[in-house]
Order: sequence, then C-alpha cells, then structure tokens
Amino acid sequence: MQTFARSIALAGLLGLTAGFAHAADTTINVLYANDRTTAEAHEEIKTRFEAENPGIKISFLAPADSYETATQNLLRGALIGDLPDVVFQGQNLIRSLVDRNLAVPLNSFIEADGGAEKLGYDAGMLRIGTLKDRYYAIPFAVSTPLVYVNLDLVKAAGVDPDHFPTNWADMVALGKKLNDPAKGVTGFYFQWDVTGNWMFQSLDFSYGGQMLSADEKTATLDSPAGMKTLETLESFAKAGMPNLPSAQARPAFAAGKIAIFGDSSSNLGKATTMIGKNFQFRTYPFPLPSADAKLPAGGNAAVMLTKDAEKQKAVWKYIKFATGPIGQTIMARHTGYLPSNNIAIQTADLLGDYYASQPNYQTSIKQIPILTGWYAFPGPNGLKIIDVIKNHLEAVVMGKKTATETASAMNRDVQALLP
Repeated sequence: MQTFARSIALAGLLGLTAGFAHAADTTINVLYANDRTTAEAHEEIKTRFEAENPGIKISFLAPADSYETATQNLLRGALIGDLPDVVFQGQNLIRSLVDRNLAVPLNSFIEADGGAEKLGYDAGMLRIGTLKDRYYAIPFAVSTPLVYVNLDLVKAAGVDPDHFPTNWADMVALGKKLNDPAKGVTGFYFQWDVTGNWMFQSLDFSYGGQMLSADEKTATLDSPAGMKTLETLESFAKAGMPNLPSAQARPAFAAGKIAIFGDSSSNLGKATTMIGKNFQFRTYPFPLPSADAKLPAGGNAAVMLTKDAEKQKAVWKYIKFATGPIGQTIMARHTGYLPSNNIAIQTADLLGDYYASQPNYQTSIKQIPILTGWYAFPGPNGLKIIDVIKNHLEAVVMGKKTATETASAMNRDVQALLP
C-alpha cells in the first residue's frame, strides 16, 4: 500500500513538473500571407527551429490571402491590442507598421549577435527593411519579375530559344502567333494583378519612372514613363490577352496552356515541381527599355511586433533562424524567392551548388544589381491607393479604357489620397 501511495505521489510530482515545463514554453504567434508560395517552407522551418529550440513553440495564424489583407488585419488588431509576435510583411507595407510605431527596430539584436556581416545578411537586402536609419525588417524572401517561356511551344513555332525577343512588342507579336484556341493555349500573359501593384511598378520602374515626386507630395503616374507603362499594358489587351487571376494563370502555365508568361520569380519553385518533365521551360530577364531601369524587390520580410522584452528574445531567435543560413536554404529550395543571407548563397552544400545547377534561378540572381524598393505610398490611405491603381489597371487590361484616358484619371485619384 505504501509502495502504491509512493507511486501515486511520484506520478503526481512528475505530472506537476511536466506541467511547469509546459508552462515555461514560449509560444510565438506568426502571421504570413500568400501561403500558396511559402507554406511548405514555413512549416519546415518551424519543425527545424522547434527541434533546435525545445523551449519555444511556433504557432501559425491563418495565413492572409495577400499582404494588403495581412496589413488590414494587423491594423485592426492593433486597435484592440491583439497582434501576432512576428509578421512576414510585404516589402512595400513595412512602412505602414513603422509609421504607426508597431514594428520593433532590430538594430540592438543584430549588434548583440556580432553585426549584420557575421550573421550573413546582405547589405543591399537589408536596405529593403531599413527606414529612418533603423532595421525594422529582415528580408525573408525576395522576388524579381521574370518572363517564363514554354520552350516546346516556342520551338514548334520555329523560334530559337537562344534568340528569344528582349522587348514587350516582339514578345506580344510572338504570343499572337502562339495563340491556339483549339488547344486552349494562350500565347502571352502578363500577371498584372500581383499584390501591391508590384508588376505595374516593375513596368514603370523599368521605364525609369517613379510613383511620386522625390518629396512624395505629387503623383507622377502620368509621367512619360507612366504613359509608356500604361501603353504597354494596353498593347497586351489589344493583342487579346485574357484577364486571369494568378490562381488560374500559374496552373495554366504549368499545364502547358500559356506560352509566354510574365510573373514573379516566387512561383519558380512550384512551377518547376508541377511541370516536371512534361515540357521544357526557361526563364528570361524582365525587359529593360530604359538606361535608368530599376526593378522593385518583391517578397516579404520578418518584422517583430511584440513589445514584451522577454518574448522579444525568443522572437529574435526565430527571425534569426528563418533569415539565417538554414532557414534561407529551406525557403529558397521550396520557392523561387531569392535568399537574403550570403552564407546560404555562398556555402556549397546549402545553396551554392544548388544554384549552380539551376539555370532558371540564375536569371533572378542576375537582376539583383538593379533592384530597388517596392514602393510604399505614404499616409493613412496607402492601402486604398493600391486598390485605386488596381481598378484603373484592370480597366486597361480588359480594354475598357485607353492608356491616355487612364493616365490622367489614375494620377488625379492617387493625388487626392496623398497626405
């Protein structure tokens, strides 16, 4: 009886101890968006991180369907004090968190760990998350715009892939030749509706344009570069380009139903897996018609939101892991996003040998020198401006409005929403 009693007491003590251990775990609530491109990477990073940090648990909130939706959720949550501990925020919307004092600067954490170079952070990539001379975000996944081409369809039309067109006019002309309604093949498609007007900015910046004046007081969407951008979109519409959301266009390309496809490098990993050996495809650089051409760096970055000093230590460990050599290797292998960590890129058994054997990834890497910021509109109407621009662009893509009609109207509407 005494033995049984001692056993019960010991079991109770062990249960109590386990309860204390469980209570001591730190749970980090994480929000990210666009789960179709990064969900698998996030899950693998979580598994690896928790294995190496047994006292910390990662809890993913329901992924937002876009960076804009994620931001709206965050702003609503801030009103009632209900924010995640970390968010993987769209590069163009980091500003919305910094301006509202929601984001926590990371300088002290980086310095305490020996500095950015020791951690492997690329200086250029870090500038993406730098505002007011402080690091507010560490890039997790960086994308560039690319042109994806179904080589089987192009070769069948007698085109040499090594001498593929380098400008939009010739690509559109080739796309018209490749249209095959009987087989359900679309010759050319440009993914104009990517979140945050990113592909629109890519066109505008490639023509040497900008969204606003240097002092951010005046909209410049009707500038010569802005007009060329809208005229380019109009030329797509006139060539018979359909209006497809990315949820339809990306699977269509992977199924061999789109010949020439302007899209983000973020889709490269999934496209490669889905296509397999069904047909050959190649990525080509985004056309750069101007000597002053730049391209906006797309993707997202890790932003710390918790103000709890103790939890911040755990959150930093997680951010550092996700943006470190292992996390970035996992992310890059699952997606077509570029990593921001030089250690991952330069280490042979991480990404060094992998990239050397994947020529389609080299296209995006070669565009790094011309990357610039994904523009964030100032003031409380930043999200609304994104929607206003999207609505105007859709009218052009659907052939309802001309470039000339749209330029002045869109510029006027954006100007009215500036602070």
